[in-house]
Amino acid sequence: MSLRVSLVLVIAACWIAIGASIVVKQLGQTERAEQPPFFFTLSPDDLRNITITGGENSTSWHYREDVRRWYFDDHKDVPTALFRWGGITQLLGGPRSQRELKKTIDNPELYGLDDPSLTITVQLRDGRELTVEMGNLTPDGGANYARQSGYEELYTVDYTWGEVMLRLVNEPPYPEWFYTMNPDEATEVLLFEGNEVTSGYGLDDDVNEWFVCDLPAGDPPCAGTVQADVDVLTDYLNHFGNPVIDGAEELNVTDPAAYEPYGVGRDAPYVHIRREVEVRELLTEVYRTSMIIGDVTPDGNYRYAVANETQDIIRVDKEWADKMLTWFELNRQ
Repeated sequence: MSLRVSLVLVIAACWIAIGASIVVKQLGQTERAEQPPFFFTLSPDDLRNITITGGENSTSWHYREDVRRWYFDDHKDVPTALFRWGGITQLLGGPRSQRELKKTIDNPELYGLDDPSLTITVQLRDGRELTVEMGNLTPDGGANYARQSGYEELYTVDYTWGEVMLRLVNEPPYPEWFYTMNPDEATEVLLFEGNEVTSGYGLDDDVNEWFVCDLPAGDPPCAGTVQADVDVLTDYLNHFGNPVIDGAEELNVTDPAAYEPYGVGRDAPYVHIRREVEVRELLTEVYRTSMIIGDVTPDGNYRYAVANETQDIIRVDKEWADKMLTWFELNRQ
């Protein structure tokens, strides 16, 4: 191959490489230009306080660095449920907006931002605060109008982001042990001591009446021939359905021996309630609500407990728990 031909090939290859790099660069610029903008970008690790207000409801949380968990502000020792809270701080770290509509909001009322449907305030590790307000849905229903505190721009944010945040207020992510129970759903009550059923009550659906269960208990709901005192039973179920819970003492206890110092081991008094919930016509789901009642706390104000088969040891009001224990005494007689 001659020197002249070699030079021509080298020059051609250079021009092809330059052209390819220009095309790639332009494509990259176009792709970035088409990416929806962000209100802000925060590291989830920098979040320390979160407050969400939707309508008349408002809930707030704080981060405890010592246990690396988020807790409710109005219940100082009640953490968020991990399965509900997972990913929330990631979403709050950077809500992706669909597009910027205006550089300046001329009339907030037009977009529902004079009275926002949702307000989210986050406080960072360094003390800074940031607030996002969301207004009306856009005409196509796919986004909400939104703005960020300290800025004049009008954005749209995908409506699903707001729905997730609003649910945290309307259905707070409490742990399973922070419960309430509708007593009308109960169909069976079993009392355990020494890891054995010592007494029980079952609802006969055919006659809609409660009976004292014959032991050993059969298929749920257990059956019997002696009618139960409905007034006493109803009072007990109402009491059980509204526990007075102070908060968590120990979280994620996996060693069975670790329950014993709190009096909530396998032989402790244990209340088990079977519930039937009609989800829709001809479809009923069965749930179980339970409570293990343990020793009195050192200050004398609470009892240790484990609710709903979780791995968390909690504190419940002593007076409330003691009333639960009276039933064990009555059924021993």
